[in-house]
Amino acid sequence: MQIENTSASAQPVYSPTPVPVEEFVRGIEEISRGVITKQRLYDYLTSYEIRHEDVERYKHWLPDRHTRNKIFRNDMIEVMIICWPAGAITPLHTHNGQLGWMTMLEGRLRVENYHKVRCNASEGEQVVGLDCLAGATEIEMELVNVELAVPGGPLNTVDKNQTIHRIVNDAAWNEPAVSMHVYSRPIDSCVVFDMDAQRCFRRDLGYDY
Repeated sequence: MQIENTSASAQPVYSPTPVPVEEFVRGIEEISRGVITKQRLYDYLTSYEIRHEDVERYKHWLPDRHTRNKIFRNDMIEVMIICWPAGAITPLHTHNGQLGWMTMLEGRLRVENYHKVRCNASEGEQVVGLDCLAGATEIEMELVNVELAVPGGPLNTVDKNQTIHRIVNDAAWNEPAVSMHVYSRPIDSCVVFDMDAQRCFRRDLGYDY
């Protein structure tokens, strides 16, 4: 198991140029009309970011959980801002084998990446358009690594090989966090794992704002 440096003092690895949200979205939309690769979006997101004053309009908060706030979506790609109050944590979940990128705008988040070792519903894993049908009652997971996501990088990604993780805004940090997420294709549902109860189920996803 590889544990990444989780020190908040990590040096920035990129410094994107702030641009108006309309310009940022035009760039994303143009990319979505071609072949979308993990590297192409990585290069774009490490080169450009939405300027602070435009991010403000997409920031909406709830006291007890994160909120998903849509910036842009078409058939090939979606962009959202997620606001994380202190202590917010996602369940362990999949991304349907899609490509995903997360950049930090404010605060910090811990990303715990997992690999599924086995489950007792493997017959449901070969499904067009879905990573699996879920429904397992015996699940074994292995923690692969832990990353600290901070403004300036490193940029966190998911892909067809690494698709299961949990995101934590540690309550001990006592600070909110704001991140931007890009997925291709858009993800309308995911599999959630309840390791204590040894079960998994499919959860529909939507936007809060």
